[in-house]
Amino acid sequence: MADEADQLAASALVNLRQRRWIEAEADARAALALNPDHPDALHLLGLVAWQTGRLDDAVRYIVSTIALVPGYAEAYKNLGIVFSQRGERDHAIAAFCRAVDIDPNLVDAQLHLATLLREGGDLSTAIHLYRRVVALDPQHAEAHNDLGAALKDSGRLPEAIASFRRVIELRPDHVVALVNLGGALLDQGEPEAARKFFARARELDPTRADARFGYCLSFIPIAYARDSEIAESRAAYTRELSALTAHYAQGPQELAAAAPSAGSHLPFYLAYQGEDDRALQQTFGRLFAAAMAARFPALAEPPPRPEASPGAPIRVGVLSAYFRNHSVWKLFGGWVRELDRGRFHLHGYSTSRRTDAETARAKAAFDVFVDSSENFQALAETIRSHRLHVLLFPEVGMDQTTARLAALRLAPVQAVAWGHPETSGLPTVDYFLSSELMEPAGGDAFYSEKLIRLPNLSIHYAPLAVTPATPDLARSGVRADAVKYLCCQSLYKYLPRNDDVFVRIAAAVPEAQFLFIRHFASPQVTELTRNRLAAAFAAAGLDADRHLVFLRPLGPSEYAGLNAAADVYLDSLEWSGGNTTLEAVAAGLPIVTLPGRLMRGRHSAAILTMIGTTDTVARDKDDYVALAVRLGRDLTWRRDVAANVATRRHRLYNDRAPVVRLEQLFEEWARG
Repeated sequence: MADEADQLAASALVNLRQRRWIEAEADARAALALNPDHPDALHLLGLVAWQTGRLDDAVRYIVSTIALVPGYAEAYKNLGIVFSQRGERDHAIAAFCRAVDIDPNLVDAQLHLATLLREGGDLSTAIHLYRRVVALDPQHAEAHNDLGAALKDSGRLPEAIASFRRVIELRPDHVVALVNLGGALLDQGEPEAARKFFARARELDPTRADARFGYCLSFIPIAYARDSEIAESRAAYTRELSALTAHYAQGPQELAAAAPSAGSHLPFYLAYQGEDDRALQQTFGRLFAAAMAARFPALAEPPPRPEASPGAPIRVGVLSAYFRNHSVWKLFGGWVRELDRGRFHLHGYSTSRRTDAETARAKAAFDVFVDSSENFQALAETIRSHRLHVLLFPEVGMDQTTARLAALRLAPVQAVAWGHPETSGLPTVDYFLSSELMEPAGGDAFYSEKLIRLPNLSIHYAPLAVTPATPDLARSGVRADAVKYLCCQSLYKYLPRNDDVFVRIAAAVPEAQFLFIRHFASPQVTELTRNRLAAAFAAAGLDADRHLVFLRPLGPSEYAGLNAAADVYLDSLEWSGGNTTLEAVAAGLPIVTLPGRLMRGRHSAAILTMIGTTDTVARDKDDYVALAVRLGRDLTWRRDVAANVATRRHRLYNDRAPVVRLEQLFEEWARG
């Protein structure tokens, strides 16, 4: 009978592999009729139940298998898969860990475990496990691809690119790896190289929306070697965006299929070209929203306005990927903390698993908090079920999931703040919350949303509690006798047409050193900027190495120490500092700024206006250079300006006026 039971179990396995579920289950049950404790037959019953969607039965059968054979590594692995599909992440991790403990060479268990850990934000352990898998099986293309994804998430772009290239060596037609490689090259500042891989993926699978969107957005580079490239980029992007829109106008089915990956690449770097982007953003936003509506029609319909009964709290949702020590939360966390909790019931929705010490404090500021453990549709449906009066996005344009949710209609009123100070272009976003001190006259024309100018800087900002740690500047080549001009913005804020300001300042202040910060992930962007500036210095007969320093990215304490060590803060032109300027004011630094024509070029001028210290707000570029030179050469005036900044910086903090106006707006919107 034992031999017959074994034969039936073997037949069940053959049927299972050939996806003949009914026959496989019949054979397994027949084997168990002969031997009720046959572990393979029980295990196979569990696998059939899993494959046919009966997950509870699958768990029961596989657990029974393990009770008979406690060292059955394959059963633990499959139990982990079922737990994962049931959304029981912790149980799944425990099952995969047990499988690996029993059999350290069980590749699939380690691969599944690594993926769960990566999705949960434990990138270092996930990378370690992926490396173990590719060491055990160097030809495992999926493992190389997943390793590349984890490395990319960690900001280790060169290693990620090497992993994706390895996948393509193994399988030249691996479309996912081609798209991943294109995305990594795009993030590293190699748009032309990225474009080739997006194009190849699009040829292999014309339905891949991420390949099509990636190809279109590859015409917006991170940084520019010469100013004419900006106009060239805009013309090419306009052309490709038109072609993309025309492609998806062919039918709703392909449009719906595009929704899951349409936001995998966003036109984030468009705003750094220094131009009015409303028309382009609206074209992209309409396409994006149409794709989401085709895929989730019920969630794209405006929900009914909930009744706002007198005396009942208004339900306000805040959705973000940045409930942590990030510029977005630093700017807008004050709104959450200061809203009247008797009048407003606050719901927080996180779209990221990245957390730090600030995350717990952020969560505690809400009455309800939903983290990103839910899948996209479940999260969207949860938000709708909360019957919000207002849904606020501190930014739209930086995070894929946030953008996809903003492209739906999850609340009757949806508003975006200036965490990414660019119009969303989405027809689903009603209001853009900005600052009366930052907005230029006629600023409404730059937004697809209705522009709301909140009082003053629009934020309730509190000074950061950071203890400065002095960075070793000498090791980076900063001279002790230098006039240290802090140029701390992201390198892509520095456009070629403004390179001359550094040359002109250095010509007048021979001791000047300009302290830039290297791009956090792309050596190519850093080198492009360095080489471009070096050419400008050489053309003027100046030694760039004497004046240019590119520091490594710094943590919060060292960055505070850098502010304390610098002499002058040189604001970037056309897109000024925001958080960085607020932190420079906290350090009492003299700040030179030139207001731009768009709101994103006017943050620093607004901050200096708020504290009543505008002597270093320039009228034009020549005046900007003159102010920077005077601060470099006139130590007495520099100290006077610094003293004024330090004396008046308290005016930035704990401003209730924007919160009061925000409360009024929320009530107006909720009551129609």
